[in-house]
Amino acid sequence: MGSFIQIAVLLGFMAAGAVLYWIRLAPPSRVTDMLIRIVLWSLLFVMGFRLGNERELRGRLGEIGLLGLGTAVASLAGTILAVWAGYALYEALRKKGTLRQPRQTAARADRAGTGFSPAHFRGPGLLLGIVLAGFLAGMASPGAAFDYSLVTGWVLDALLFMIGLQFAQSGLSLKAAFVRIDTILVPAATIVGTLAGGLVVAAVFRLSVGKGLALSAGFGWYTLSGVLISDLGDPALGSAAFLANMARESIAFILIPILAMTRRPYAAIACGGATAMDVTLPLIEQCLGPEAVPVSFTSGAILSLLVPLLVPLFYGLG
Repeated sequence: MGSFIQIAVLLGFMAAGAVLYWIRLAPPSRVTDMLIRIVLWSLLFVMGFRLGNERELRGRLGEIGLLGLGTAVASLAGTILAVWAGYALYEALRKKGTLRQPRQTAARADRAGTGFSPAHFRGPGLLLGIVLAGFLAGMASPGAAFDYSLVTGWVLDALLFMIGLQFAQSGLSLKAAFVRIDTILVPAATIVGTLAGGLVVAAVFRLSVGKGLALSAGFGWYTLSGVLISDLGDPALGSAAFLANMARESIAFILIPILAMTRRPYAAIACGGATAMDVTLPLIEQCLGPEAVPVSFTSGAILSLLVPLLVPLFYGLG
């Protein structure tokens, strides 16, 4: 019951943010973006501080890093396989005359040269640096102790409130996007493949099924998934989730140009997960063309909205 209450509270704060926009009391979107960045940086600093401040957690850094990388690789592999299988099934049904051809486009060869660059890692590098700064501050303050859950809990609620506000300000129309089969197939396959990867991680690392699924259910949104799990009382698993989803985003920058040249180019969108609506969207547009933008943005938005629902739900099962 506690997990459902936690989910209801998180979704309630997101809904309240959207209501603020609808009643025209919202600040300008640039102010919202700035506030979200500040709150995220604060949460990540506290997460790093806790990791460095608690000796038991410091002793598990190798284990945490291996778990994070394994989760990223398994989630991406499951996602790519699920997208390929989904389109293969769709085409089999289409040959029977029951479905229409998806509006998927082959990647153009002249876009292949627009791959990732070091600039793509500037944002993740900054956030990782904030976590590292918190970690070092925690190590330098062995006597410091406070109620981490109380601090992160209220700040997280404020973050979700502003995220709900940001979604409302974006003006995204999910109804218009759902007329395309790709907009349903891509996020659905991403969910199935990512969670399948989480099950593999649970088996390999001998975790409970719920914890394996919670690790992968961030869909690449590392700033939220790690904080959610840490706030639920497991900072070690939260740190692993942060690293897992950060690694997923970083690897996606390498895979997107490659996948865009295959027979299933929209696997590149699925690879980006929740970041397909923002961080990896420019690269997806370069590799797949502007016609892929609505599918990419909507897929990322759907996955992002599911993160605060699925992560605590799955963790509660563990």
